[in-house]
Amino acid sequence: MPLTGREAELARLDGLIGRAGGGVPVIVAVRGERGIGKSALLEAVAARAADAGFRVGAAAGGPAVRDSLFAVARQALGRPDDGADTLEGYVARGRDVMARTPLALCVDDLMDVDASSARWLVALASLDRPVPLLLVAAAGDDPGSGRTAGAAELLARAEHLELTGLPEAGVAEFAARHCGLTLDAAAAAVCHELTGGNPGLLLAHLAGRPGTAVTARELRGAAGPEALRCTRRWLDDLPRPALAMARAVAVLGDSAEVTHAASLAELPVPDALHAIDTLVARQVLANRVPPAFRHPLLGTAVLAGMPVGSRIAAHLEVARFMRDEQWGAERVAQQLAAAGPTGLDWAVEPLRTAARKLLHEGRAEEASRYLRCVLRDRLPADVRAAVRRELAEAETFVDPDLALSELDTLLRESEDPEVCAELALDVAGMLIDRARPADAASVLDETAGRIGAGHPAAVRRLTLRKATVSLLDVAGPSAEARRLADAPEPADGARSRELANLRAAIAADRGADREAALAPAREALADAAGGDLGRLWQSCAALIRADELVEARAHCWRTGRLSRAMSGRRAGLAADIFRARICRVTGDLPGAVAILRPVVEEIGPGSTALPTVTGFAVAGLVEALAQLGDQDEAAALLAAHGPAGHGPDDDRYGRYEGPYLLAARAALWRLRGEPGRAAADLLAAGRQLVRRGAVSPAILPWRSRAALALAADGAADRAETLAREELEAARRWGTPRTIGVARHALAMTRQGERRLTLLTEAVRHLEASPARLELAVARADLGAALRAAGRTAEADRESAAALALAGECGATPLARRLRAAPEPVPAHDKPVRTHPLLTPQELKIAGLARSGHTNRQISQMLFLTMRTVEFHLSGVYRKLGIAGRQGLAGAIPAEPSAEPPEDLARPSVQPADGRSRHAAPEPCSCSRALPPGTPCSDTPVRPSRWHDGPRPAELRPSASR
Repeated sequence: MPLTGREAELARLDGLIGRAGGGVPVIVAVRGERGIGKSALLEAVAARAADAGFRVGAAAGGPAVRDSLFAVARQALGRPDDGADTLEGYVARGRDVMARTPLALCVDDLMDVDASSARWLVALASLDRPVPLLLVAAAGDDPGSGRTAGAAELLARAEHLELTGLPEAGVAEFAARHCGLTLDAAAAAVCHELTGGNPGLLLAHLAGRPGTAVTARELRGAAGPEALRCTRRWLDDLPRPALAMARAVAVLGDSAEVTHAASLAELPVPDALHAIDTLVARQVLANRVPPAFRHPLLGTAVLAGMPVGSRIAAHLEVARFMRDEQWGAERVAQQLAAAGPTGLDWAVEPLRTAARKLLHEGRAEEASRYLRCVLRDRLPADVRAAVRRELAEAETFVDPDLALSELDTLLRESEDPEVCAELALDVAGMLIDRARPADAASVLDETAGRIGAGHPAAVRRLTLRKATVSLLDVAGPSAEARRLADAPEPADGARSRELANLRAAIAADRGADREAALAPAREALADAAGGDLGRLWQSCAALIRADELVEARAHCWRTGRLSRAMSGRRAGLAADIFRARICRVTGDLPGAVAILRPVVEEIGPGSTALPTVTGFAVAGLVEALAQLGDQDEAAALLAAHGPAGHGPDDDRYGRYEGPYLLAARAALWRLRGEPGRAAADLLAAGRQLVRRGAVSPAILPWRSRAALALAADGAADRAETLAREELEAARRWGTPRTIGVARHALAMTRQGERRLTLLTEAVRHLEASPARLELAVARADLGAALRAAGRTAEADRESAAALALAGECGATPLARRLRAAPEPVPAHDKPVRTHPLLTPQELKIAGLARSGHTNRQISQMLFLTMRTVEFHLSGVYRKLGIAGRQGLAGAIPAEPSAEPPEDLARPSVQPADGRSRHAAPEPCSCSRALPPGTPCSDTPVRPSRWHDGPRPAELRPSASR
């Protein structure tokens, strides 16, 4: 067999060849399991020795020569000149050869060499003077494998060269060189797992594969005929107890405890232990507990060699035992699936239970296999329908088209109205996932007509879902959806929550009343199941738009934890997108990338299963990467996952997720210094949002972003008009974030003192919001405006604060812009502290705790609750591996100027009226004329929820999640 991956072994043997050629006898024992390549290595050594001028003698032991006289010696050098088969004659012959030229003897299967030849080899190696002799012998990996005294003595005196399996990285090269096959990383890993990198097993497992590429799935299937023939050599001549034990271990798999295997093999435990020792010596089982095959491919061969009736009976016996001993549904299901259709009533439930568990773990393909096993048996009609529904859901990610077809067929076959309604909702959900809301509405409408007025509850559910589906249409909510949202409806459980979700979505899109969106959103999410994608998508989005981030994050966490498979898996992906959106709102750009990158990788480019979810994930990731300054990866993502065209009117941009993709691409245009193209994309996004009635600036502040781009491109008048429209819409919605963003955009369309005034108001509003990145940009622009006005000291303070915020957010382009200013940020300003294990918020809290501040003092300094401070400190201790505060001194550097101020301990810091100093309204300098003493309606007041909940840094996901 040609050699692959043996460069180190050959280099060592080259050195030994040189030493033997210099007159120093060398004995080498090449050890390793069957198929590891010992014979191939001997052939390579023989060729190299011949090239070095050696006389090469090759021989092999074996059953055919084991009882012969000097059979191996005769193979290696021929008979002595006198023709006498005596030890002295063969030794003399070897001595004569070595007198003329160095001698290399390559002996395969040393343990099966005849006894007389073994004595001859020992005698040659023991000559009383140095001789140019290289003796390379192949032996098994059992130290006691020498069958004769001479072979055992040679093994004791030899240098040992241990051959192990090829590394995983060498498997693909082996397949290409010896089998003409291309293996990707996953297929190479499966090959290595099944064969341990054993070249003989690899060659057998890959032989006869059609085509030039093999997938991991194909390799995990049944072993081919060549593999079975190869592995049977490991099993030939096994004693009956050993073969029975091997079969028991093969049936039990990972559950092969000794007592269970002995019972299945019908052997007493002492006999079973002896059989295990035999199998270990024959290199069939690994030398460990519990018993397991040395390579999984051997277990496959043992199972394939069992009579089919015996194999099924064994699997069923093990399944019953595991069920009775409560080993878990998944282990029972493994045995039942291996047994095939059995007609046993009790087998259905373990298979379905195991499938559900696998679904929640994201292992849809395995779940599908178990459900198909259930369907192979005869089942009652209602059970069969339920299993087919579960199978269709399981195959959404395996084969979306097949899953949709199966569900649709089941819907048409079903006659029960309630079952029809559930199936119609499932089919509609899959169609929505595939960006086909019109088809989803048709299915719901058709099913409602088929059920008829005799089942009003089911029809009502379908009608409400159809109204919700219309929210995804590019034309906006249907007239029926608007009517349902505006009409009073009684509360009656799930139907009420569906209606609440519809109302929350429409109110959030209209943007006229924040509370009108918040109340129904909370109602819709109350007791929401983990897999309810519709309610999570609409109502959780409303919470984020209203800046109720702590509440939204709790729903996302619960959804992601409860279900990560199929309908639940879809909801889990949506939860990840919203978690990333929360990170983006709070300015945590690295956190958003850390969440979204695995989502995009999991779905994969070109996926047709979840195009809408993919679009939102790609849009969020591209925007975050652009703001981090990584334009290459952002552009590559758009090329791989985005629309085929480049214009804002491309088909993909016209879908529900289109405005977000356009906004993401606009961020990339801004990073590349092309504000005109950015403005064109943002205006196209705005047209689509307005067309479907989504006018709230909290959805996507396209007017503000377009105004900034237009202002940078010299179109100040158009920019001012957009900014004013945005500010009016933001005032109606009422959150400091939207008002601050709009004021900032309006400020950048003005000059001089008016710009300064508007920027100051924007900063004040954004300080009362979670939008740290927008605050950083506004402060950077305010610093530049102050510097232009000659107010250098104030400009330095704002620029330094902006630089610190940019560092916390990871906004490299913004930080680069600040550092490149004509007058750089003063060096005496406090730098942003970082730590490789801690988030900025954790580091800040840990630094204050290290300096002696109490939890209460820290909570007052950072406007956090005591519980939040305790939560962060617990995380710090866990990440740093310390027991408590006493370990902080050695784990993190001291916080500069962190002495606890005396006023924190005194209650006199509060105003005389007892109100919080952060809760009083601040004066407003907006342009509207108001009566004296009348506060402006958009004056920023720090919401109490912002002090009672986590600060923005806390919303960053931990590394363990």
